[in-house]
This record gives sequence, C-alpha cells and structure tokens, in this order.
Amino acid sequence: MFDDAEGELQSAGILPKHRYHKEGSVILRELLKKGSISRSTLYDLVGVDTGNKFLETNVFAFHFNSREITFQSTLIKRYCEENSASWEAK
Repeated sequence: MFDDAEGELQSAGILPKHRYHKEGSVILRELLKKGSISRSTLYDLVGVDTGNKFLETNVFAFHFNSREITFQSTLIKRYCEENSASWEAK
C-alpha cells in the first residue's frame, strides 16, 4: 500500500532528491505537527506558484468549508509519519 503513497509523493516531486523535496518537506512537517494549515500559511511557506502546484497533486487536500489544507488521505499521512526522517530540515 505504501507504494501508492510513495508514487503520489514522487509525482509531486517531494521525495528526497526530487525537485520539490525542500519545499514539500516544509509542508509535510507542518501537517504532521499541526494536522492542517491554512492556504495563506501554505503560500507563506512555499510561495503561491509552488503551493498551487502542490494542491493539484494527490498529496494535499484543500477543504473549502474550513479553508484548511490536510493530507489527501490517511495513507499519505501514515507514509509521511513512517518516513519522517526524510522530511527533516537540513
């Protein structure tokens, strides 16, 4: 099952050694710590263009009613928890 989650993170370019690893890691750490973040926080952390790109992936979900961003699925969240060392700031 984690292969599916890894594939989504790879498609988003967030895995280590991929284009958006640094920016994605910032968001993943925040979501693991807080559970959800606002869209303005997303934009503050990674910029509007990268933030919008991330919202187009199957990694993050934007909830219109609460205006919050969360993990797209429990599977993605669990994969990120299990591989939390990959998202550490360096």
